[in-house]
Amino acid sequence: MASSEIQLIYNEAVRLAKSGNLQESKAKYEELISKDPGFHLAYQNLGAIYAKENDHILAIENFSKSIKIEPDHKNYYNIGVSFYRLKEYEKAIHFLKQALHLEKKFVLSHLLLAQIYQTLENDDKTEIYLTNVIKIDPNHKSALGGLAMYYYERNRYPESLRMLERYLLLYPNNSQLKLIQSEVLAKQGNFKASANLLVEMTKTEEGFTNFNQTLASAWQEEDELAKKSLERIQGTAKKRLKEFQTKLELSRENPNEFSPPEPQDALDLSLLYLFNGNPEKAMQYLVFAQKMQENNDQTGTT
Repeated sequence: MASSEIQLIYNEAVRLAKSGNLQESKAKYEELISKDPGFHLAYQNLGAIYAKENDHILAIENFSKSIKIEPDHKNYYNIGVSFYRLKEYEKAIHFLKQALHLEKKFVLSHLLLAQIYQTLENDDKTEIYLTNVIKIDPNHKSALGGLAMYYYERNRYPESLRMLERYLLLYPNNSQLKLIQSEVLAKQGNFKASANLLVEMTKTEEGFTNFNQTLASAWQEEDELAKKSLERIQGTAKKRLKEFQTKLELSRENPNEFSPPEPQDALDLSLLYLFNGNPEKAMQYLVFAQKMQENNDQTGTT
Protein backbone atom coordinates (compact mmCIF):
# COMPACT_ATOMS: atom_id res chain seq x y z
CA MET A 1 0.00 0.00 0.00
CA ALA A 2 1.22 3.49 -0.78
CA SER A 3 2.67 5.42 2.11
CA SER A 4 0.06 8.17 1.66
CA GLU A 5 -2.74 5.65 2.28
CA ILE A 6 -0.95 4.32 5.38
CA GLN A 7 -0.64 7.87 6.65
CA LEU A 8 -4.38 8.44 6.13
CA ILE A 9 -5.25 5.36 8.18
CA TYR A 10 -2.80 6.45 10.88
CA ASN A 11 -4.24 9.97 11.00
CA GLU A 12 -7.76 8.58 11.31
CA ALA A 13 -6.69 6.26 14.17
CA VAL A 14 -5.11 9.19 16.00
CA ARG A 15 -8.22 11.33 15.47
CA LEU A 16 -10.51 8.60 16.78
CA ALA A 17 -8.37 8.13 19.91
CA LYS A 18 -8.32 11.87 20.62
CA SER A 19 -12.11 12.03 20.32
CA GLY A 20 -12.49 9.17 22.79
CA ASN A 21 -13.46 6.45 20.30
CA LEU A 22 -10.86 4.01 21.56
CA GLN A 23 -12.36 0.81 20.18
CA GLU A 24 -12.61 2.27 16.68
CA SER A 25 -9.11 3.67 17.01
CA LYS A 26 -7.74 0.25 17.96
CA ALA A 27 -9.45 -1.28 14.96
CA LYS A 28 -7.81 1.29 12.69
CA TYR A 29 -4.38 0.60 14.17
CA GLU A 30 -4.90 -3.14 13.67
CA GLU A 31 -5.88 -2.47 10.05
CA LEU A 32 -2.73 -0.38 9.62
CA ILE A 33 -0.54 -3.10 11.12
CA SER A 34 -2.05 -5.73 8.82
CA LYS A 35 -1.05 -3.58 5.84
CA ASP A 36 2.32 -2.42 7.21
CA PRO A 37 3.69 -4.60 10.08
CA GLY A 38 6.74 -2.37 10.39
CA PHE A 39 4.83 0.82 11.32
CA HIS A 40 6.15 1.18 14.87
CA LEU A 41 3.95 4.14 15.84
CA ALA A 42 0.87 1.95 15.44
CA TYR A 43 2.17 -0.45 18.10
CA GLN A 44 3.22 2.47 20.32
CA ASN A 45 -0.18 4.14 20.16
CA LEU A 46 -2.01 0.84 20.64
CA GLY A 47 0.10 0.30 23.75
CA ALA A 48 -0.92 3.73 25.01
CA ILE A 49 -4.62 2.93 24.50
CA TYR A 50 -4.34 -0.41 26.31
CA ALA A 51 -2.45 1.28 29.17
CA LYS A 52 -5.23 3.87 29.40
CA GLU A 53 -7.72 1.00 29.65
CA ASN A 54 -5.56 -0.60 32.40
CA ASP A 55 -4.87 -3.61 30.18
CA HIS A 56 -1.17 -3.55 30.94
CA ILE A 57 -0.40 -7.00 29.54
CA LEU A 58 -1.46 -5.91 26.05
CA ALA A 59 0.14 -2.51 26.59
CA ILE A 60 3.51 -4.17 27.30
CA GLU A 61 3.08 -6.47 24.29
CA ASN A 62 2.54 -3.54 21.92
CA PHE A 63 5.23 -1.28 23.40
CA SER A 64 7.66 -4.21 23.07
CA LYS A 65 6.80 -4.67 19.38
CA SER A 66 7.40 -0.97 18.81
CA ILE A 67 10.81 -1.19 20.50
CA LYS A 68 11.87 -4.14 18.32
CA ILE A 69 11.27 -2.04 15.23
CA GLU A 70 12.64 1.24 16.60
CA PRO A 71 14.18 1.40 20.12
CA ASP A 72 12.96 4.46 21.98
CA HIS A 73 13.54 5.51 25.58
CA LYS A 74 9.91 6.60 26.00
CA ASN A 75 8.61 3.13 25.17
CA TYR A 76 11.05 1.50 27.57
CA TYR A 77 9.62 3.92 30.13
CA ASN A 78 6.06 3.03 29.09
CA ILE A 79 6.78 -0.67 29.66
CA GLY A 80 8.28 0.21 33.04
CA VAL A 81 5.10 2.09 33.97
CA SER A 82 2.92 -0.88 33.01
CA PHE A 83 5.03 -3.30 35.05
CA TYR A 84 4.83 -0.80 37.94
CA ARG A 85 1.03 -0.80 37.66
CA LEU A 86 1.14 -4.59 37.75
CA LYS A 87 3.36 -4.34 40.88
CA GLU A 88 6.13 -6.27 39.14
CA TYR A 89 8.73 -3.89 40.48
CA GLU A 90 11.94 -5.64 39.47
CA LYS A 91 10.81 -5.81 35.84
CA ALA A 92 9.74 -2.17 36.03
CA ILE A 93 13.18 -1.20 37.32
CA HIS A 94 14.86 -3.08 34.47
CA PHE A 95 12.94 -1.23 31.75
CA LEU A 96 13.19 2.16 33.44
CA LYS A 97 16.96 1.74 33.59
CA GLN A 98 16.93 0.75 29.92
CA ALA A 99 15.20 4.06 29.21
CA LEU A 100 17.95 5.87 31.11
CA HIS A 101 20.60 3.94 29.18
CA LEU A 102 19.23 5.59 26.03
CA GLU A 103 18.50 8.97 27.61
CA LYS A 104 20.30 9.67 30.89
CA LYS A 105 18.36 12.85 31.63
CA PHE A 106 14.88 11.39 31.15
CA VAL A 107 13.27 12.80 34.30
CA LEU A 108 10.19 10.56 34.33
CA SER A 109 12.31 7.42 34.64
CA HIS A 110 14.33 8.85 37.52
CA LEU A 111 11.13 9.89 39.28
CA LEU A 112 9.37 6.54 38.91
CA LEU A 113 12.50 4.69 39.99
CA ALA A 114 12.53 6.81 43.16
CA GLN A 115 8.87 5.94 43.72
CA ILE A 116 9.49 2.21 43.26
CA TYR A 117 12.51 2.21 45.55
CA GLN A 118 10.47 4.02 48.18
CA THR A 119 7.85 1.27 47.90
CA LEU A 120 10.63 -1.31 48.28
CA GLU A 121 11.98 0.68 51.30
CA ASN A 122 15.36 1.15 49.65
CA ASP A 123 16.20 4.54 51.16
CA ASP A 124 19.56 5.06 49.49
CA LYS A 125 18.28 4.57 45.97
CA THR A 126 15.14 6.61 46.64
CA GLU A 127 17.34 9.56 47.58
CA ILE A 128 19.71 9.00 44.65
CA TYR A 129 16.98 9.13 42.00
CA LEU A 130 15.16 12.07 43.56
CA THR A 131 18.47 13.94 43.73
CA ASN A 132 19.10 13.05 40.09
CA VAL A 133 15.87 14.79 39.14
CA ILE A 134 16.89 17.94 41.04
CA LYS A 135 20.25 17.92 39.23
CA ILE A 136 18.48 17.75 35.88
CA ASP A 137 15.70 20.20 36.81
CA PRO A 138 16.42 22.23 40.00
CA ASN A 139 12.81 23.47 40.13
CA HIS A 140 11.07 20.13 39.64
CA LYS A 141 7.94 20.24 41.79
CA SER A 142 7.52 16.53 42.49
CA ALA A 143 11.19 15.93 43.27
CA LEU A 144 11.42 18.91 45.63
CA GLY A 145 8.27 17.81 47.47
CA GLY A 146 9.39 14.18 47.52
CA LEU A 147 12.83 15.03 48.89
CA ALA A 148 11.35 17.39 51.50
CA MET A 149 9.18 14.56 52.81
CA TYR A 150 11.95 11.97 52.43
CA TYR A 151 14.21 14.05 54.70
CA TYR A 152 11.37 14.84 57.11
CA GLU A 153 10.49 11.18 57.65
CA ARG A 154 14.13 10.42 58.43
CA ASN A 155 14.48 13.31 60.93
CA ARG A 156 16.87 15.14 58.62
CA TYR A 157 15.20 18.44 59.43
CA PRO A 158 17.72 21.00 58.10
CA GLU A 159 17.70 19.29 54.69
CA SER A 160 13.93 18.96 54.77
CA LEU A 161 13.54 22.65 55.57
CA ARG A 162 15.80 23.65 52.68
CA MET A 163 13.73 21.61 50.25
CA LEU A 164 10.47 22.93 51.69
CA GLU A 165 11.67 26.50 51.31
CA ARG A 166 12.69 25.88 47.69
CA TYR A 167 9.39 24.17 46.95
CA LEU A 168 7.20 26.82 48.57
CA LEU A 169 9.09 29.66 46.91
CA LEU A 170 8.12 28.18 43.55
CA TYR A 171 4.76 26.67 44.49
CA PRO A 172 3.41 28.74 47.41
CA ASN A 173 -0.15 27.38 47.42
CA ASN A 174 0.50 23.93 48.90
CA SER A 175 -1.08 24.07 52.36
CA GLN A 176 0.03 20.56 53.33
CA LEU A 177 3.72 21.33 52.85
CA LYS A 178 3.33 24.66 54.66
CA LEU A 179 2.06 22.62 57.62
CA ILE A 180 5.12 20.38 57.38
CA GLN A 181 7.32 23.49 57.25
CA SER A 182 5.70 24.71 60.47
CA GLU A 183 6.34 21.35 62.09
CA VAL A 184 9.97 21.24 60.95
CA LEU A 185 10.56 24.70 62.40
CA ALA A 186 9.12 23.49 65.71
CA LYS A 187 11.20 20.31 65.71
CA GLN A 188 14.30 22.48 65.31
CA GLY A 189 13.24 24.51 68.37
CA ASN A 190 11.99 27.54 66.45
CA PHE A 191 8.55 27.54 68.08
CA LYS A 192 7.91 31.22 67.46
CA ALA A 193 8.46 30.99 63.69
CA SER A 194 6.34 27.83 63.62
CA ALA A 195 3.43 29.49 65.44
CA ASN A 196 3.73 32.65 63.31
CA LEU A 197 3.48 30.56 60.15
CA LEU A 198 0.34 28.87 61.47
CA VAL A 199 -1.25 32.20 62.39
CA GLU A 200 -0.47 33.57 58.94
CA MET A 201 -1.96 30.50 57.28
CA THR A 202 -5.23 30.81 59.16
CA LYS A 203 -5.50 34.40 57.95
CA THR A 204 -4.51 33.98 54.33
CA GLU A 205 -5.09 30.39 53.25
CA GLU A 206 -8.46 29.86 51.65
CA GLY A 207 -9.81 26.36 52.14
CA PHE A 208 -7.62 25.74 55.19
CA THR A 209 -9.91 22.99 56.45
CA ASN A 210 -9.74 19.28 57.06
CA PHE A 211 -6.55 17.61 55.83
CA ASN A 212 -8.37 14.44 54.82
CA GLN A 213 -10.64 16.40 52.49
CA THR A 214 -7.80 18.09 50.66
CA LEU A 215 -5.06 15.45 50.51
CA ALA A 216 -6.55 13.46 47.65
CA SER A 217 -7.16 16.48 45.43
CA ALA A 218 -4.05 18.49 46.29
CA TRP A 219 -1.55 16.28 44.50
CA GLN A 220 -1.11 15.14 40.94
CA GLU A 221 -0.30 11.51 40.18
CA GLU A 222 3.38 12.33 39.69
CA ASP A 223 3.49 13.72 43.25
CA GLU A 224 2.83 10.28 44.71
CA LEU A 225 6.02 10.26 46.80
CA ALA A 226 5.05 13.29 48.88
CA LYS A 227 1.41 12.26 49.11
CA LYS A 228 2.24 8.77 50.44
CA SER A 229 4.63 10.29 52.98
CA LEU A 230 1.91 12.62 54.25
CA GLU A 231 -0.52 9.71 54.58
CA ARG A 232 2.04 7.74 56.62
CA ILE A 233 2.74 10.72 58.87
CA GLN A 234 -0.94 11.25 59.54
CA GLY A 235 -1.33 7.61 60.58
CA THR A 236 1.68 7.87 62.90
CA ALA A 237 0.34 11.09 64.43
CA LYS A 238 -2.94 9.41 65.33
CA LYS A 239 -1.07 6.64 67.16
CA ARG A 240 1.01 9.27 68.98
CA LEU A 241 -2.15 10.99 70.19
CA LYS A 242 -3.27 7.88 72.07
CA GLU A 243 0.22 7.28 73.49
CA PHE A 244 0.56 10.90 74.60
CA GLN A 245 -2.82 10.95 76.35
CA THR A 246 -1.99 7.72 78.20
CA LYS A 247 1.43 9.00 79.32
CA LEU A 248 -0.01 12.31 80.45
CA GLU A 249 -2.76 10.67 82.52
CA LEU A 250 -0.38 8.19 84.14
CA SER A 251 2.19 10.88 85.00
CA ARG A 252 -0.47 13.08 86.57
CA GLU A 253 -1.98 10.24 88.61
CA ASN A 254 1.34 8.66 89.65
CA PRO A 255 4.11 11.26 89.25
CA ASN A 256 6.62 9.15 91.18
CA GLU A 257 6.15 6.10 89.01
CA PHE A 258 5.55 7.50 85.52
CA SER A 259 7.54 10.21 83.77
CA PRO A 260 5.64 12.83 81.76
CA PRO A 261 5.65 12.76 77.97
CA GLU A 262 8.59 14.22 76.08
CA PRO A 263 8.42 17.53 74.14
CA GLN A 264 8.76 15.47 70.96
CA ASP A 265 5.44 13.80 71.75
CA ALA A 266 3.73 17.18 71.94
CA LEU A 267 5.27 18.18 68.61
CA ASP A 268 3.94 15.03 66.98
CA LEU A 269 0.51 15.89 68.33
CA SER A 270 0.67 19.37 66.90
CA LEU A 271 1.10 17.81 63.47
CA LEU A 272 -2.02 15.71 63.96
CA TYR A 273 -4.08 18.80 64.70
CA LEU A 274 -2.51 20.66 61.79
CA PHE A 275 -3.53 17.87 59.45
CA ASN A 276 -7.08 18.01 60.74
CA GLY A 277 -7.44 21.75 60.20
CA ASN A 278 -7.27 22.72 63.88
CA PRO A 279 -4.46 25.31 64.08
CA GLU A 280 -5.56 26.52 67.52
CA LYS A 281 -5.01 23.09 69.04
CA ALA A 282 -1.78 22.75 67.09
CA MET A 283 -0.46 26.00 68.57
CA GLN A 284 -1.46 24.89 72.06
CA TYR A 285 0.71 21.80 71.69
CA LEU A 286 3.54 23.85 70.22
CA VAL A 287 3.44 26.10 73.28
CA PHE A 288 3.20 23.03 75.53
CA ALA A 289 6.21 21.47 73.83
CA GLN A 290 8.19 24.70 74.22
CA LYS A 291 7.39 24.87 77.96
CA MET A 292 8.31 21.22 78.44
CA GLN A 293 11.60 21.78 76.62
CA GLU A 294 12.35 24.86 78.72
CA ASN A 295 11.66 22.87 81.91
CA ASN A 296 13.95 20.10 80.71
CA ASP A 297 16.67 22.63 79.90
CA GLN A 298 16.39 24.18 83.36
CA THR A 299 16.64 20.82 85.11
CA GLY A 300 19.41 19.61 82.81
CA THR A 301 17.27 16.85 81.30
CA THR A 302 17.95 15.88 77.68
